[in-house]
Amino acid sequence: MIVFLTLLYVAALAGAVRFGLIKLNLFWKLSPLIWMLLLFVALFLPMQWGAPGGNVNVLQPVVEIVPNVSGEVIEVPVEPLATLAPGDVLFQIDPVPYQAAVDRLNAQLGAAIQNVERLEASADAAYNAVRKTNDEIDIRKTDIEASTAKVEVAETELQQAQSKLRKVTQLVADLKVQVAAGERELNRRKELLAQDAGSKSEVDRTEVQYTGLLSQLNSAESDQQSAEQNLSGVRSKLDAERANARGVNLQLKQLVDAELPRVMAVALEARLAADSMIGDEHTSVADVRAQLAAAQYDLDQTTVRAPSKGHVAYATLRPGQRVANLPMRSWMAFVDHEKIEIVVTVQQFALRHVRPGQKAEVTFKMYPGKVFDATVNRVVNITSSGQIQPSGQISPLTTSQEAEPFGVVLDIENDSIDPVMLGGGTKGTAAIYTDSMQPTHVIRRVMLRMDAWTNYILP
Repeated sequence: MIVFLTLLYVAALAGAVRFGLIKLNLFWKLSPLIWMLLLFVALFLPMQWGAPGGNVNVLQPVVEIVPNVSGEVIEVPVEPLATLAPGDVLFQIDPVPYQAAVDRLNAQLGAAIQNVERLEASADAAYNAVRKTNDEIDIRKTDIEASTAKVEVAETELQQAQSKLRKVTQLVADLKVQVAAGERELNRRKELLAQDAGSKSEVDRTEVQYTGLLSQLNSAESDQQSAEQNLSGVRSKLDAERANARGVNLQLKQLVDAELPRVMAVALEARLAADSMIGDEHTSVADVRAQLAAAQYDLDQTTVRAPSKGHVAYATLRPGQRVANLPMRSWMAFVDHEKIEIVVTVQQFALRHVRPGQKAEVTFKMYPGKVFDATVNRVVNITSSGQIQPSGQISPLTTSQEAEPFGVVLDIENDSIDPVMLGGGTKGTAAIYTDSMQPTHVIRRVMLRMDAWTNYILP
């Protein structure tokens, strides 16, 4: 541009000399150099920050399509470069195994819901067993009281039988003494009668007394035998009652120490299993429902859909190909139409006056001879040299003083061109018209239009 303006100045100077307006001398011969210096200092140098310009790159995100599930591709309905709406099908993975998983979990869900009723019934049955055991304990306590009473009665009967046996035994002993004395008296009377020292009547009277004593002795011995038999029976009865009392006590101890804790533990476990809830739903049902949701998600993911408006660059995927959910391997490149950015690179020394909302102009090599109005959207305040990569090592510091340009994002105004028609990778140039050094804007506008026209001949 400086050369162009200098040529205009030289042409004007030649015309003035030709028509005699000025006399060509050393000053006028050197004036084109002075003119070029003035242009550089007064216009072109301030223009670098008053109306900075730079190369334009159209950036368009490309989504690497990686399915969330693995399987065999059975259908690829998408056509390459065809514009797709969000949710349009890109390709279909065989859903049969995932549908089977959903069906299986649906069946498990029904079983889990029914099992909740069984758990509740089991808990009720377990608590009924606890109540039954408590009732048996109460019955055993009553049996113990009855057994204790029977033992006491049997002990009383034993004391009575022992007392009666002692009395009968004493009576037998007394009668035996009397019988022996009566026998001696009878024998003495008979000896006296034989010696005519006694009478027959005395012998008869003594014999009658002796016979009576023998009869009393026999009766007493019979009573003694009966008392002994009764005592043996009472002892057997007492032993049986004591054994029965011990058995009832053992049953009560077993119920209290073993059976009741067991049924209570079973009842507690059954109640905990029945009352295991998350919110108003049983945990077993919630667990199966969560598995079903995950399986349904996997089934839905067998249909791979477009994430946004865009197109597929190359549809090389074919039915029969097996795909997997591997982040290092993508199966389709999807070009996003909703996030296309036009970025102009501006040198760091010229960036200080650039602000969002300022006017700009852009020309693209794809559209030679055309200049499009634009607005500054934002300044990308970072370069590749300022990025810190995640690493376990300390990043080395560079000693290079080369300043990388920053990116400035532009928005095309008034829908003068659809950014989608540009496509990612489109090149061009742009100028930003800041609030500083506004007289230089004219020069920048002229230069930008010269670039637009030279796009016809320069690739």
